[in-house]
Parts: sequence; structure tokens; C-alpha cells
Amino acid sequence: MARYAIDRAIVERREGSGEVTISHIQIEAPYPKEKFMLLGAAARANRCRAILGVDDASFERLLRSPAFDDPSAGRIATVIGYRSDLEAVELLFTSLTLQAVNVMLGHGSIVSGGRNRTRSFRRSFIIGFAHTVNERLRAVQEQAIAAAASSAGGDLLPVLAERDREVEHLVNTTFPHLSSLRTSLSNRAGLAAGRRAAAAADIGTTRLTRSHAALDRPR
Repeated sequence: MARYAIDRAIVERREGSGEVTISHIQIEAPYPKEKFMLLGAAARANRCRAILGVDDASFERLLRSPAFDDPSAGRIATVIGYRSDLEAVELLFTSLTLQAVNVMLGHGSIVSGGRNRTRSFRRSFIIGFAHTVNERLRAVQEQAIAAAASSAGGDLLPVLAERDREVEHLVNTTFPHLSSLRTSLSNRAGLAAGRRAAAAADIGTTRLTRSHAALDRPR
């Protein structure tokens, strides 16, 4: 997927096509804050940015979404990037979430020292999974850029840098007052289990299929 996205970026620049736009994705409960870290990894891997929340201009429109009818449904995130990259983000995020949740649930309830630690284990599991997936995706991205640069000559890096600047410009325009997401770890066993699961996860090397994750298509 990484090499395909890079080749597509070169074609779009050559043809003068492609545009930076906004998409919204539902992050289902439980643990939406931790699952958002998976979305962030998927976004970065596709040269997009993910923000937990929505901008004021989108809020009224999204109020009509069924997701707002149930406060337990989770959170809504914004993804900003080139239209051609946003679909890849959605598909990869859906795949990573399903893989993480399936393995996490396979551990069952966690009891330690006479206390039920299932919730802290699962939160830490997703965090560990997300961190390791992010590391793997970054390595794949770096390898794909190096391989593409050897065949594209000096044309590739300026194209990618320009796309990054355009994405960042829309992020800063849409969300002028961003703050960093803070997470806490309280279960080392969960963190280690998440990292092990992520080391064996499919990070986009096989065909991904669409799910229902997106609330709306890029606009």
C-alpha cells in the first residue's frame, strides 16, 4: 500500500489532480481514546493527519448522524489528507482495529491479586498495539520512499513535501488550537501483549475490504 500511495502521489502531481479534504470517522466504544491511536498510525502512514473531534463547521451537519444519538457509541475523529489517501486510512484503521480487538478479547478476563484488571489490561493492550504498529508502518513508509526515490530521481521528495505542507495548512486552518492527546499506562502485561500482537498483525500487506467506519465521505 505504501508504494502504491507514493506512485499515486506522483501521478496526481503530474496530472494536476488530487486535493486535500476532510473526512470523519466513527471510533466505536469502548476505549475510543486508545483506538484513536490506531487511527493516528493509519493516517500518518498515508501522509494524513487525524484529530480526535470535529471542527465547528462540521458539528451541525454531524449532529444529524445517528452516532450522536447514543453517547455510548464512542467518539468521532477528523482525518485530513488528500482525497486519494483518505480511503486507505479508513480501510487500514478498520483492519487494525478488528485485529487488535479480536486478539485482545481472546485474553478473556484478567484477574490479578484478587482484583479484576480487565479494563486496564485492555486499554494498555491497545496502546501497545498502536505503538508497535506505528513503528512498523513508519519503517515500511521509509523503505517505500527510498525504493521509489531511486526510480523517480529528484522528483519524489519535493512532491511529498508539498503534499505534507498542504495537509498541514488545512489542519492549522481547520483546527487552530490543537492540543496533544495524553494517555496513561497502568498494566504492563497488557502493553506487552499488545506489542506482541502488533508484531504479527497485517499492516496492509494484504487486500483490505471496506467497512462502515466512515461517517461521511471526503468533502
